[in-house]
Amino acid sequence: MARNPPTNLGRQTGLLARLWRTELDNRLRPLGLSQARWILLMHLNDNVDGITQLDLATRAGISAATLVRQIDQLEEAGLVDRNPNPDDRRANLIHLTKHGRARFQEVDAIAAELRQEVLGDLDPAQVNAMIEFTTQLISRFESLSTPHLKGDA
Repeated sequence: MARNPPTNLGRQTGLLARLWRTELDNRLRPLGLSQARWILLMHLNDNVDGITQLDLATRAGISAATLVRQIDQLEEAGLVDRNPNPDDRRANLIHLTKHGRARFQEVDAIAAELRQEVLGDLDPAQVNAMIEFTTQLISRFESLSTPHLKGDA
């Protein structure tokens, strides 16, 4: 007999995400950054050879238009550079600058501190089970035919 899924899972998940993002935003605000920009810096840090704007938008789960505004602001702050893509003249590669790498390290340390404060005294088995569970849910959502979940938006 199939059980009905809990009706408050989406609400609880959304609340958790909002609380996490809000707290991280509050901690990053003095640096002129946000959780959304930290995610971009993280992807750029992982791609030392640069990444196209389209790939970065897809990985960050945001629209290309939103990304352009974010990249403009990160470039103004001296955290990223746009360089022509030698493999595709129509595209730019985005790179972290030296200052951007240093700022990423600062921001990543702030995020790690938040993780430690929130998760540090919890049972590691429960935390790992939650990570596995949410990974499965993410995979299920990504397999749906909704275009904006697949980065096609």
